Amino acid sequence: MNEKLSNSPLFKGISPAEMLNILDGVFYQLKYYEPGDLIAYQDDKVEHLMIVTNGITRGEMIDVGGKTVIIEEIESPRPLAPAFIFGQDNTFPVNIISQTKTEILKIPKSEFIKMMQKNDKLLTNFMNNISGRAQFLSQKLKFLSFHSIKGKFAFYILNLAKNSNSNYITLPFSQAKLAELFGVARPSLSRAIRELHNDNIIKAEAKNIQIINTYELYEIMK
Repeated sequence: MNEKLSNSPLFKGISPAEMLNILDGVFYQLKYYEPGDLIAYQDDKVEHLMIVTNGITRGEMIDVGGKTVIIEEIESPRPLAPAFIFGQDNTFPVNIISQTKTEILKIPKSEFIKMMQKNDKLLTNFMNNISGRAQFLSQKLKFLSFHSIKGKFAFYILNLAKNSNSNYITLPFSQAKLAELFGVARPSLSRAIRELHNDNIIKAEAKNIQIINTYELYEIMK
């Protein structure tokens, strides 16, 4: 268990000896799920720190049009919904689904508080993690606010370009996977990309994208 947790962002920089001290006397459970199993419902109360210790899960929600939108994939060894453990409305913001055979470590909130009181690094890591998650959710909400597929794609590739500091980017997913993440049909996404290419706003070759007209992409997002 210690080896799995040592790779988690919550335990970054914590030595094996410190890990033993943190976990000493802590009550926890390991839960196992099959692909497609529901791990948590949207609006369920978050009563445990949950860490994916093996496998992949995903957060998904149903939009106003009845389409399933994947918010994010969460792979081992990341925590699930860490920003929602505390607070007045501490409920899961989305449904959590097991994408593969998955192992989840569940630590009651009261036990996790004791762990953070034992180790300042764990507390700092947790604060950094939930700050990052808040920023991610803010960006995701902005993304979902775009009604057009071109607007979603423009926002997506502009963020990739910003993160890589280059107008030459490689899409991390196939068009089928991107369509699933966007909550749209794959042919519709393909058509939007093709139109952006034909209008000389981008140059698209398979997963390789060159942004030619940044101004037009920002105009599409308006």
